[in-house]
Amino acid sequence: MKACHDAIALCESLGLGEVDPEHGPLVPAERGRELAAGLKALGYDYFVTCVATHLPAVEATDDEPGVPERFLVAYRVRRMPKGHFAFRFEVEQDCPSMVAFWSGADWHEREQYDLVGVRFEGHPDLRRIMMPEDWEGHPLRKDYAIETRHFPWR
Repeated sequence: MKACHDAIALCESLGLGEVDPEHGPLVPAERGRELAAGLKALGYDYFVTCVATHLPAVEATDDEPGVPERFLVAYRVRRMPKGHFAFRFEVEQDCPSMVAFWSGADWHEREQYDLVGVRFEGHPDLRRIMMPEDWEGHPLRKDYAIETRHFPWR
């Protein structure tokens, strides 16, 4: 993927450090909306996708400190009239909703909430979209018990 130089310059101006053109920046949750607003102002008005990853907690050992449970949400947005290159960025834990910037994020974020369990702060309608309302848990989490029974599926 070819880098979007203006988006990389925006990230650097926001103090997000050096940006890997292939994977984009890893953005702290409190800076997610700021980056989204900047990208929107640069003309990135097409929302492509978001994908959440559940990273379970790791217990501390004698050699390594523990790591708390967290989520990473990877977004991809595109600037259609000025080029076809997509820009990717990841937001850590307690991810803010991007619906205010890209309406296309609505169902994508609902899907990630439903299947992975990410709670998108400020989402206008965060509820299940794929699983039945009475389904317990989030089936794409790494700690989800695969043998969970639910009529009529399993």
